Amino acid sequence: MVTKEEYRKLIQEVRKHDKHYYVEAKPLISDYAYDQLLKKLEEIEKDHPEWVTPSSPTQRVLESVTRGFSQVTHAIPMLSLANTYSRDELCDFVKRVHKLLGREHAVFCAELKMDGIAVTVRYKDGMLIQALTRGDGKKGDDITANLRTIRAVPLELTGSDVPEELEVRGEVFMPHLVFQKLNKEKADAGEELWANPRNAAAGSLKLLDPKETAQRHLCAVFYGIADDTNPPTETQFESHHYLEKLGLPTFAKHHRYRCSDVDEILEFADKIEKERHKLPFDIDGIVVKVDELKYHDQLGSTGKSPRWAVAYKFAPEQAITRIHAITVQVGRTGVLTPVAELEPVLVAGSTIARATLHNQEEVERKDIRVGDWVVIEKGGDVIPKVVEVDLKRRPKESHPWHMPKTCPSCGTHVVHSKEEVAVRCPNRECPEQCMRQIAFFASKDAMDIDHLGEKVVEQLFTKGFVKTISDLYQLTEEELSQLEGFKEKSIRNLLTSIDKSRHVTLARFILALGIKYVGEGTAEILAAEAGDIDKLAQLTVDELKQIEGVGGKIAQSIVDHFSDAAHMKQIHQLLKAGITPVAPKLKRRTDHLFSGKSFVLTGALKKYTRTEATNLIKERGGKVVGSVSQKTDYVLAGEDPGSKFDKARELNIKILSEEEFEMHL
Repeated sequence: MVTKEEYRKLIQEVRKHDKHYYVEAKPLISDYAYDQLLKKLEEIEKDHPEWVTPSSPTQRVLESVTRGFSQVTHAIPMLSLANTYSRDELCDFVKRVHKLLGREHAVFCAELKMDGIAVTVRYKDGMLIQALTRGDGKKGDDITANLRTIRAVPLELTGSDVPEELEVRGEVFMPHLVFQKLNKEKADAGEELWANPRNAAAGSLKLLDPKETAQRHLCAVFYGIADDTNPPTETQFESHHYLEKLGLPTFAKHHRYRCSDVDEILEFADKIEKERHKLPFDIDGIVVKVDELKYHDQLGSTGKSPRWAVAYKFAPEQAITRIHAITVQVGRTGVLTPVAELEPVLVAGSTIARATLHNQEEVERKDIRVGDWVVIEKGGDVIPKVVEVDLKRRPKESHPWHMPKTCPSCGTHVVHSKEEVAVRCPNRECPEQCMRQIAFFASKDAMDIDHLGEKVVEQLFTKGFVKTISDLYQLTEEELSQLEGFKEKSIRNLLTSIDKSRHVTLARFILALGIKYVGEGTAEILAAEAGDIDKLAQLTVDELKQIEGVGGKIAQSIVDHFSDAAHMKQIHQLLKAGITPVAPKLKRRTDHLFSGKSFVLTGALKKYTRTEATNLIKERGGKVVGSVSQKTDYVLAGEDPGSKFDKARELNIKILSEEEFEMHL
């Protein structure tokens, strides 16, 4: 028997996980474990309906509204789907549908269950006018400005039969390739990585600056019409074709399927589960919907979930293994990262022997200890992570793990700033930091020095041949011959690769310097704007903030880096060693209308990205600045221009529409 106190504690536990998952985008447990908690809560409430209060997690659709966005009431509530995990549960759903419809047969539409962020988008007279998150199901965050930055989402519907008003439901997600690229940029910039694409998409969609959202390259897919009481099609299956005709992205044809019974539904599910790891985005199951839309209103909902649809979720690819030790890595920026050393185990097709624990806070939150048996999962099928600890198998002699007070590499006392979660080693001469800085400098996206991986760097550093990155350019054949595995050919290959790296693009050189918060994309922006390393070193915080794509935090970090005497000495040594960074070549005209003119960009452009428009202006001899002033010659205004547009009108500055801009190109 469950007591009322136990029921209340379970409610508190579910609420805690709601906060971490929906508000902080940092879940503590797997989706499967969370669903089991919620299912247990529902079972208790079924037995004790007198205990249920309006504040119970089962009485509302989840995902809290985020501060910083205006809240808008949904015209039609956004309900969440009930979840099933087995054939029996799926059979129960089909039987309920048959019983409620008074029929012995019904057709179903099965489609992918995206692992993204649910959104609803309104179009009026074919134009996108509003986009909202699910929020609490009744009210959502107005994310219109951010959604407009997603190129897959049309700002205007197409086709011969565009309705006067249409509200469509869909999902925003981050593709795997984008996720991996952005996580690499975060690693390059010394920032904490995202755990999976869904968390990355959630954080990106709710950035307060749409310009930053645009740089995250989110995608979207639409799968339904909000008002199915008077639908433009008769079936859910046909709805996909209807959405396609309007220019909206939807599921590929082989990812939606009409099913007549449970066997056909499971056949589709098995096929998709086998394809799952080949897809360019994350899914966590399939969605099964009654195909004929006229029955949706008849079937209705429970208040939090529709009775005409259910999610059939795949079990996550997990494995149980043991933590033999928790080691600490020192990154190139001095950040200490705890790593679980595991008994090797196969997960999602690869053997996992290590899993990052991110930081001290994460270890404490999950109470992870040496000797624990743990559940391992690949976050976003990419990064191995510890999902939870099996407390029943915990050794009696175990004790909580704590971050060391001194650096495991150099013994320096570590520091923990109140402004960040990370613990850092402040010693610039820390061996592990230096080795990782050298390895990063030589990496493919930086100086691209072939045959110089971490193991080679470690040998060079240990033998004292290389202490700083500039020492790489002083290496001799005699020194390399003392390295394990280095013969005549490998020595020649490495020296050739080092020599070749002297001729590098300015963007790669800037990235290789390891400036905090400066990843690959930002390095390219800085190279295009500054033109050479000396000019970049002289820019002020205010001047850097004027550059499109450079915020205050990045600007301050750049100034701090070039204000450091040790860093400047290193740069001068590299240039003295023969490195000649080459700036981007833009063919600038002097005979064009834009030559010598100053531009400000504002609003959402239809045909160009900000970078594309900026390059077109620069190629024609103009320049782009961040704010409007008396010195501004033109303002290029896209849709929904902001305060820059208003200021330009006040100052009587020439405002160009996108069409007028094209006429002058």
